[in-house]
Amino acid sequence: MHSQNKYTVDRFEGDLVILLMKGNESIQKDVLIHQFPKDIAEGDIVKEESFNGKTSYKILHDETVDTRKKANDLLNKLINKNKK
Repeated sequence: MHSQNKYTVDRFEGDLVILLMKGNESIQKDVLIHQFPKDIAEGDIVKEESFNGKTSYKILHDETVDTRKKANDLLNKLINKNKK
């Protein structure tokens, strides 16, 4: 059986990475940090892949850059709106 979900890295708590499901941030998942690439960072978009009972996580670099750019653009729009 193969399944995959996308999550945003919300924060780190000790040895845990706290993930929020993309599209439904009310769903939280806590995963041991050793299951992630070494360069994992807050705000990264990751894809969970399960195959034959084994779960792994991959950073979706392009999607992460896109999401950060959209958030930054929105923030700048709000800042500029308040300056008027």
